[in-house]
Amino acid sequence: MGRFKRNKNDTSNKAKRAARPKREKMKNTTGSYKGIEYESLEELAMLQWLYELKNAGYIHSIKRAKSYLLCSSLVNDYALQLKTKSKPMQQTILHGHSYTPEFEVEWESKASKFVDLLKTDSKCEAPLLGFYGGVNKIVTYIEVKPVWDQNNMERLFKVNQKWMWEKHGIFVNLVKPQLLFQETFTPKEYHVTPSGRVRIIKWKPRTLTEYLSYGMSEKGTPNRRRSPKSSRKATK
Repeated sequence: MGRFKRNKNDTSNKAKRAARPKREKMKNTTGSYKGIEYESLEELAMLQWLYELKNAGYIHSIKRAKSYLLCSSLVNDYALQLKTKSKPMQQTILHGHSYTPEFEVEWESKASKFVDLLKTDSKCEAPLLGFYGGVNKIVTYIEVKPVWDQNNMERLFKVNQKWMWEKHGIFVNLVKPQLLFQETFTPKEYHVTPSGRVRIIKWKPRTLTEYLSYGMSEKGTPNRRRSPKSSRKATK
């Protein structure tokens, strides 16, 4: 069958689809960055942000987080009666449930512009929340999600987030890299795509130096993106 040619007067959906330019296939979205495995381009972007801070002396270590058990399995032990003897058996009623955050990050003490500590007497203003994981050891746990959550996985994460706090006393930060970059700084490596092309960035990017110098508002709090509700003018 020859190549489909669209008649100018043909407005059918088939003709429209045939006339559209083919999109370039997305390349592999998994890989390794600085020895750490990533499973999406959002995770890669998060690692680029973290490692730029590490190179600047704000982060001590970055690694993949371990799994945490949130619910044990419910099993039923019983005896299966055979002809001459009984055999012990086990039946699983509910399977256990575990959760694994993306990254565990240990920060240096000077990283107060990026991490606020939980259970202090001051309001949390920094982009991330952490806690003391030892003597002078500030730790954050991070879950990475895209701005557009196509599969609605953010809803499942929020349940895991609550149970992580309840069972293990660990708060896991939900981070959407593009929003984080707008709030703080855009990593240098993010300006180039994994394929080597210059990335089109839809916001005015700031460098780390610019954020550290001018990233605070006149009131001394970070310049955050205003939500649609907060930006609406009050109506009578």
